[in-house]
Amino acid sequence: MLKKNFSFSMWINYLEKLKKKNRINLFDIQYIAKKLDVLNLKTFFFTIGGTNGKGTTCFMLEKIFLDSGYKVGLYTSPHLLNFIERIRINGLYLSELEYVNAFINVYFAKSNYSLSYFEFITLSALFLFKHYSLDIIILEVGLGGRLDATNIIDSDISVITNIGIDHVSILGSDRFSIAREKSGIFRKNKISVIGEKDIPYSIYEEAKKKKTILKIIDKDWYLQEYNNTWNLIHPKIQLYNLPFPHIPILNTAIALTACFYSGFKINEKILRYSIATLKLPGRFQVISFFPHIVLDVAHNSHAALYLSKKISKMNIEGNIYALFSSLKDKDISSIVNLLKNQIYFWYTFLLPTNRSANFNQLKHSLPNHKTFFFNNIYSAWNKLKNRITKKDMVLVFGSFITVSEFIFIKKRELE
Repeated sequence: MLKKNFSFSMWINYLEKLKKKNRINLFDIQYIAKKLDVLNLKTFFFTIGGTNGKGTTCFMLEKIFLDSGYKVGLYTSPHLLNFIERIRINGLYLSELEYVNAFINVYFAKSNYSLSYFEFITLSALFLFKHYSLDIIILEVGLGGRLDATNIIDSDISVITNIGIDHVSILGSDRFSIAREKSGIFRKNKISVIGEKDIPYSIYEEAKKKKTILKIIDKDWYLQEYNNTWNLIHPKIQLYNLPFPHIPILNTAIALTACFYSGFKINEKILRYSIATLKLPGRFQVISFFPHIVLDVAHNSHAALYLSKKISKMNIEGNIYALFSSLKDKDISSIVNLLKNQIYFWYTFLLPTNRSANFNQLKHSLPNHKTFFFNNIYSAWNKLKNRITKKDMVLVFGSFITVSEFIFIKKRELE
């Protein structure tokens, strides 16, 4: 029951207790969105889907447009440290009071309809965007595409970063099925930028059915990568000798391609600056050099492969240790297998959520003779930090929660 004096923290507690729905019905969400008057915002929408790299692509798009002087709204998930990270307007976070006002309006608009956590906050984000005069709104798809709450918006450009195996219980167990779900964000006569080279045929089927214009890497636009630079080539523009970004080059290239197909004017000098200066917390974030401590939110096999390649390029004289844990719905074995030859010892633990993988799941996936098990990350880190030397590397990864928990630990150590 809603109380008028609900604080921001009370609202977050309320949202976190909302039950997942067995059947997702976008018509109900659209009905509520119509009552909130958020379906016809006079702005240009990007919807970003895919298995991996959605967030980094969103942030690069935001950076380019903000640096170019446009007014931008950004909605991403999940958050790393604080709920307010999920929504940004012109690069800034909003106040808790603004969130509370949005929550109240969504609560009363939904009436007797039930909403999931993600559906509720997606409507809240759109309600907040409505009260600002924005040129561009960037929406990160939460899960899949077809039935995701963000799909109530008819975006002007949709993006699929890649198609990997994840969330199989919801999206399907093969790439064909997963691609079909993600293609749900396609729109008639609108462009969809695809960053996956080997795309399942279901994407072509859905594009033909919806009359969507596909712009596919290595067919309609090209990424040419070299040792110290890279090029982006497509009909609208040719960019040579671009600076290496701090995020994956592919996600940067996808963002640039979506940007250029949108028709917004972007100065090349500003573009180069945006590429070189964007840094994101938890995306191969180096927080110490002696020893090397790297934070990465990698939580599926696609991200683990990228992580493995990044590590292989580093000149680490000592051993590499993993401070690792995962959510129970992930394919933990595939993540571990991609990194097990590089990691000397694994320090694993339970996450402070009922979604955490349990010890049986972790033991099944991790090499037992090289793994230590702990009840929490605090115990794991206290044991590990007494073992490592200045030449070693600690890789903190496995989920957003793993990284956020470690960040809180390091903050406490500095207090």
